[in-house]
Amino acid sequence: MSRDPALLDECRALQKAIAHYRTLAELRASREWPDLERRFRALFERLFRYMPDTPPPSRPTGSPVRAVQWNIEHGNWYEPLERALTQQPDLRDTDLLFFNEIDLGMARAANRDVTGDLAKTLNRYAVWAPLFLETTSGRDDDPIAAAGRENQESLFGLAILSRWPIGKVRVVDFPSPERMQFELERMVGRHVALIAEIERPGAPFVAVSAHLEVHRTRLEREHQMRAALDALRDERRPIIFAGDWNTHTFDRGLWHSPLTGAGALLFWPGPMLRHRLRHPDRGPFHEPLFDRLREAGFTWETFVDFEPTLQVRFDRIDEARIVTQALGPLIRPLLDWAERRGALRLDWFAARGWKGGRGHTVHGLDGPGKASDHAPIVAEFE
Repeated sequence: MSRDPALLDECRALQKAIAHYRTLAELRASREWPDLERRFRALFERLFRYMPDTPPPSRPTGSPVRAVQWNIEHGNWYEPLERALTQQPDLRDTDLLFFNEIDLGMARAANRDVTGDLAKTLNRYAVWAPLFLETTSGRDDDPIAAAGRENQESLFGLAILSRWPIGKVRVVDFPSPERMQFELERMVGRHVALIAEIERPGAPFVAVSAHLEVHRTRLEREHQMRAALDALRDERRPIIFAGDWNTHTFDRGLWHSPLTGAGALLFWPGPMLRHRLRHPDRGPFHEPLFDRLREAGFTWETFVDFEPTLQVRFDRIDEARIVTQALGPLIRPLLDWAERRGALRLDWFAARGWKGGRGHTVHGLDGPGKASDHAPIVAEFE
């Protein structure tokens, strides 16, 4: 698919303009900021729509809506990702696909427009919304995947793909840790909900995608969920709400976070820990975002199976690196054991206005050398 050279020029110019600012406060106090703020707002308000070459095949009237939710790790491992979506029986020919962590012009994903490529391959209507403008090659395994290439547009976002035409689309901004994201991760942007009208003939509905904050507390994820639900309060059509909600049950970013996190993974009895991590919607350490969903009339229990969707890797967690550095290599075997116990349920479907359904996690596509670090989940909505 063709790319917009004006977009590429603007993204590169914005990266250059902010490169020498070390803190968000310094950037926002600068004489450049009023103009930069206007330009960033214009960038993040832009929605990217994609049309199939031919209309996708129809489904029989009354068929359940088959959906996939997948955090695809930016599209770093595009070829196995595409094979999974076209060949894996649980994933191929689905009606609706929600993708978190999906890039446009990042070297780690071969500078692809990943949404455009997937929409073309799967013959689907699609919409993509940018969350962040990145200024580095990324984190964790991203520099390896970048393989020495330079970024192009350097954008990272959310996508919804659909068998049926996509009507009105809106973006709802979430409260986000913008200072941390700028000063530590060197990117500008925010978390959002992407809300799209799906024009299924005779039975339209609304699809919502959100990727919630991972680095901070359960309360901050609750605040983000509340913002999405406030925007959906008056919606009377059925809703499918999907995303990586980062429901790991820990309050990160606090002084005691390394201790409480390590304590649970090292010392909690196995059955108690498994229940906490697989059922973050209940118990004393539950994620209050589920309380807000329930109050808003959403259910999720029938659409998920509570199996893990991400295996913890301590080399990707700041708190774990602190513990490792403090205690040295002698504790490495114990940390390896604790790491294996960190099987998290992070990805979800929730729904309102449907008669019923079912869902499950698709195993075998996640982990090192696979299509993503997350497992996809699938569900049917009747």
